[in-house]
Amino acid sequence: MGKKRIPNIALLTDFGLKEQYVAAMKGAILTVNPSVNIIDITHEIHPHHIHQASYVLWTVYNYFPKNTIFVGVVDPGVGGQRRVIIVKTKKYFFIAPDNGLLDIVLFQEKTFEAVELSLSSLGEAIPGNISSTFHGRDIIAPAAALLSNNGLIQNFGSKISMPEIFTPFVSSRTDTVPASIMNIDRFGSIITNIRPLEIEKSMKDIQAVSVGSNMVTQWIQFYDEAPENTPCLIVGSSGLVEISVKRNDAARLLSATIDSKLKIYWR
Repeated sequence: MGKKRIPNIALLTDFGLKEQYVAAMKGAILTVNPSVNIIDITHEIHPHHIHQASYVLWTVYNYFPKNTIFVGVVDPGVGGQRRVIIVKTKKYFFIAPDNGLLDIVLFQEKTFEAVELSLSSLGEAIPGNISSTFHGRDIIAPAAALLSNNGLIQNFGSKISMPEIFTPFVSSRTDTVPASIMNIDRFGSIITNIRPLEIEKSMKDIQAVSVGSNMVTQWIQFYDEAPENTPCLIVGSSGLVEISVKRNDAARLLSATIDSKLKIYWR
């Protein structure tokens, strides 16, 4: 007999690690399925920043083993009318509030099935009193644990159609999506939604990118090529244009936050 697969559940939240929220979700998962592997993607998403969570999930999901269940809880609408959805792609499962958190992944995947999670499908896995402020613990975590036991999303609710998801990236001057900051990493690099189709062509076509009132004009191909204390444009590991400063913090030097405005200046 082959070795039994131990399912993986990967967690992505904006809960941080100072409070009890992540531990409560893990406890709820392990109560239903004690043999599951729980992997932390990150719990340091900027509070309520769905767009950043969508980006982070997109950058990592395809590196996980087949049948991994991704649980995303960045949920400013908790307790309201937003629904919780379960999505199955060719290789993976995703559970999240239907608030845009899965948009970039689903744009990438194209083909998938989705259901709206029904509370009745969870049976005794959910507590008698569901908190109106913590669906991650009381609804989403038990659903992920049950899914890890059977892998059949049709057991969890009615099939739904998702609206067409348009590109979140800017690849040419004709794209209408606005330039934006997807993430600022711990090194202070500013990751944008500019996604070159051809790197060398984009380096020629994009004259500058402004962050607020600060203009960044210099392109580099690797970090150590940059002059000291000079913000530069570089295509990073996710295939997106980043603004970085060699051995320094670009976001701090440019007074940038994740909500700062970007503008592309094309030649």
